[in-house]
Amino acid sequence: MRDEAMINSFSRRSALGLGLGAVGAAAVGCSNEGRGVQNAPGGGDLQLPVSLERPALEGTTLSKVPDVPPAYSQLPMPGIQSVPEKPGRGGEVSTFTITWGVPAKLDGNVWYEKLNEALGVTLKPVIAPAQSFGDKLVTTIASGDIPDITTNEPSYRGRAARKYLPQGVFHDLRQILGGDKVKKYPNLALVPAYAWQNSRINGAIYGVPCYRNRTIGGTISYRADWAAKGGFDGKPTNADELFEWLKAMKAGGGQGTYPLATIDQTFNFCGGQVQGVPSGWREEGGKLTKDLETDEYEAALIFANKLWAEELVHPDVLTLTPNSAEYTGYFTSGRVGVCNGSIDAYFGVVGQFAQLRQREPDAQGDVLVPPGRDGGHGVIAPDLGFYCMLSIPASVTDEARIDELLRVIDYLAAPAGSLEYNLVHYGVEGHNYTVKDGLPVGSTDEKVLAESFLNQLSAFNYGFFFPGAPAEESATCQRYAEQMTECFVPDPTAGLDSESSYSKGDALSALVQDFVNGIVTGRKPISDLAELRERWKKNGGDDVRHEYEQALADQ
Repeated sequence: MRDEAMINSFSRRSALGLGLGAVGAAAVGCSNEGRGVQNAPGGGDLQLPVSLERPALEGTTLSKVPDVPPAYSQLPMPGIQSVPEKPGRGGEVSTFTITWGVPAKLDGNVWYEKLNEALGVTLKPVIAPAQSFGDKLVTTIASGDIPDITTNEPSYRGRAARKYLPQGVFHDLRQILGGDKVKKYPNLALVPAYAWQNSRINGAIYGVPCYRNRTIGGTISYRADWAAKGGFDGKPTNADELFEWLKAMKAGGGQGTYPLATIDQTFNFCGGQVQGVPSGWREEGGKLTKDLETDEYEAALIFANKLWAEELVHPDVLTLTPNSAEYTGYFTSGRVGVCNGSIDAYFGVVGQFAQLRQREPDAQGDVLVPPGRDGGHGVIAPDLGFYCMLSIPASVTDEARIDELLRVIDYLAAPAGSLEYNLVHYGVEGHNYTVKDGLPVGSTDEKVLAESFLNQLSAFNYGFFFPGAPAEESATCQRYAEQMTECFVPDPTAGLDSESSYSKGDALSALVQDFVNGIVTGRKPISDLAELRERWKKNGGDDVRHEYEQALADQ
């Protein structure tokens, strides 16, 4: 782990697209559509676990706005103790998870050895590469030999395995953690309520959700100095001002620069989020209207095409859209004035604004939460607030063993500022990292860097912390998160299942993206929107609609 990656591991996240784009049919990159699970009733009187407030450590600012994470200006080192006793009893615990890199070697791995010692068990991990994770998860479940702690990702790569979850393959944790029972595991009691709620399948919870902030996407970062130089001070408050603001940014950036770089920024943010396009679907009286069927969607296309015609969009827009590293590079190198991502990707010592200042010390970056077309708030689709879940197979029937496994997960879920968090996320002090000025500084030794092995088993992320950056950055980020919640418009189908969406969704998204690209760039006239709507319905869109409406009726 590089030093800068380490000190930002608490809240740093790559750009994954904007809020509306993440759930709409024209999405690029990661999506909430199909994410999570059915929120149907089930389980009789079984309760979801309670959620306790996070500890107010020194340097912690707890937001008064629901669902907004804490901001940390500092954290105690070496940390408070969050787990009072060793979780394990000395045996082995098998695990199954996903990785996007090369699986770590465990022989001679100091981090692995020290964590096993702290846990009181010997972890026996099976780590599947992302490309084969879904298939491997299905075959693992079908074999009946399921690891003690199994990572389930009930959409995307793990979607094929989700049908097994309600079939009794994994424990419904409401029976063990429901209500106040979760307080037996102090770190699991800190899991946000929305993560438990949104990770249900038929009302049940088949794993501890690896929770994250709900403010994933939905804003843009921009060159405030370019806008000011071009004659626009402050931030736009409606669509007309947004247009003038973008023109000012182009003027201030100078020859060869553009405000916008991607379809996501041009259509989804400046068009859809500002024009008030619904987050995926709009529900009225149990009936669903797809975003592309609304008047707001047509207005968004017209507005985005206006931006293109005014030459406010980089001509490489269609090739840059799917490549976040490339379009972020256009922003940080001073070629475009707008970028996007999660708000915590903008701040910190390796955030977008810091990268700007490395090239131009006087560059000024800021964040824009979408304004409404005629004023007020734009639209942001809130993230479901979890990525995957850690499940315990139903084949484990011994209550003491189940308790032991939950205690291991409780250790892995330790909050920032704890001894356990530092070991889980940073490694062994003096080996994987050292502490300088109260902050963890990672080793640069390649062999030591390769020791990180937990992957998604430790993917609990909740809060804003940018060690090494000015202390006020975390509070600033938190304030933007609070502003974002005022724009939240959930997709009414988020968490519902649709077989047609799974089987036809990719083709429908490709169809919509082609029309959107064509209309925004002037290759297709706006009148072609009628053809898009008709083809979308005939090619499976109406099937998806009817399945979602049935799922809504069954709730």
